[in-house]
Amino acid sequence: MDKPVIFIIIAIILAIGIYLVIRGLIEARSLKITRDTITKRDRKGGPDLRLLYFSDLHAEFCFIYPADVTSLIRREYEQNGLDMVVFGGDTCNNPLRVKKAIDYLNRIKEVCDSLDIPFYGVSGNHDQLVDDDDLDKCGYKCLDKKCITVKSRADGSDIAITGVPDSGRFDRVWYDPPKIPEGCKGHILFAHNPDQILNLPEDNDVDIMISGHIHGGQIRTLLGIEFKLLRKDILPRKGIISGLHDVNGIKLFISKGIGCVFLPFRYKAPPEVNIIEIKI
Repeated sequence: MDKPVIFIIIAIILAIGIYLVIRGLIEARSLKITRDTITKRDRKGGPDLRLLYFSDLHAEFCFIYPADVTSLIRREYEQNGLDMVVFGGDTCNNPLRVKKAIDYLNRIKEVCDSLDIPFYGVSGNHDQLVDDDDLDKCGYKCLDKKCITVKSRADGSDIAITGVPDSGRFDRVWYDPPKIPEGCKGHILFAHNPDQILNLPEDNDVDIMISGHIHGGQIRTLLGIEFKLLRKDILPRKGIISGLHDVNGIKLFISKGIGCVFLPFRYKAPPEVNIIEIKI
């Protein structure tokens, strides 16, 4: 092969590489706001709950400013109201860098407190490496293995909100959701890993599950290498990566999250904060 041809091929490869790096850096900083309605049963009228959800902070590689999230919370609260803000887990990549996550999440707590909006969260797989005392400083009320009830804004009935912890990437344990009180209109489960839905007890009463963890793939490839080789998660291999799905009769919503893990890039999987209206 002639040297000029080789140089042209190398130049093209370098140009593609530079383009992908620049695009990945830009996309990791380009926040998308999604608006979704999760309906368990067809009915008329307004939502039972309206919440703001964000997941997978990974604070060291999160390029979405806390002010972007807090301003969105204020705006949504003023326009249509918010019943809660929920964090879906994974505070940081390195437990020694958890202070950045603590500072970030406490900025969220401050605005929630000022507007009297409850701020809840569950733990993610990366959080299992973080000291419990540091997680306690993150500002949210932890839903791990807990059940709370909230009132439907539509009819005042009780809705059960539960959470399960993530046991980590190795020797994984799938926890059953807590039992809910009798008479609840519905059951919403927050679990970091969407595969939790495949490991619920057969007699579960979950109506809706909300998760993160997948990052939308974070860096998408044509062959899906990010799921076939780099992850052991089951749902992504079935094409269930983000957004709203119906799995085993349960409505499952998966957020792409706002941070990055391992590399500070995103490609065809922009960071997102989710405004979710729920009708049960």
